[in-house]
Amino acid sequence: MLQIFHKACCVQVDHKYKLNILTTVRRLLSEKAAQVNTRDEDEYTPLHRAAYSGHLDVVRELIAHGADVHAVTVDGWTPLHSACKWNNTRVASFLLQHDADINAQTKGLLTPLHLAAGNRDSKDTLELLLMNRYIKPGLKNSLEETALDIARRASIYHYLFEIVEGCTNSSPQP
Repeated sequence: MLQIFHKACCVQVDHKYKLNILTTVRRLLSEKAAQVNTRDEDEYTPLHRAAYSGHLDVVRELIAHGADVHAVTVDGWTPLHSACKWNNTRVASFLLQHDADINAQTKGLLTPLHLAAGNRDSKDTLELLLMNRYIKPGLKNSLEETALDIARRASIYHYLFEIVEGCTNSSPQP
């Protein structure tokens, strides 16, 4: 049942099948066939899977049933990391509204902002993160890179960091 629940939360489908996924998740939750915070071999929860797949309705349903927005994988990823890595802005916004830690760091010290900065299609997600009053863009990963360093190398949106410079918690972090 564990595999079915995780797979139901991350299946990539077109619009007409999304309702079937949500219906399946609701059925599994209502029948207590799956625990909302169950984990796979890498410690991913169904919320992680739904977040990286961009299934906002499933994310809503999981959180309504008590899914942990702070759950971490073996590598230290939170559901917000998953949403930001794959540019699922609406999911990221919803997670932030439910107290996800915008500055959470993985074992490699990557923040959701680092992951969004490395995605060439991440303009909306970068804007969402950079406009958050609690963002700390000066945090460095294990390679001593800030998200701006990654954006300069990997994306065309490095200018977004310059626009918000001085408006964020951009002082160097210990």
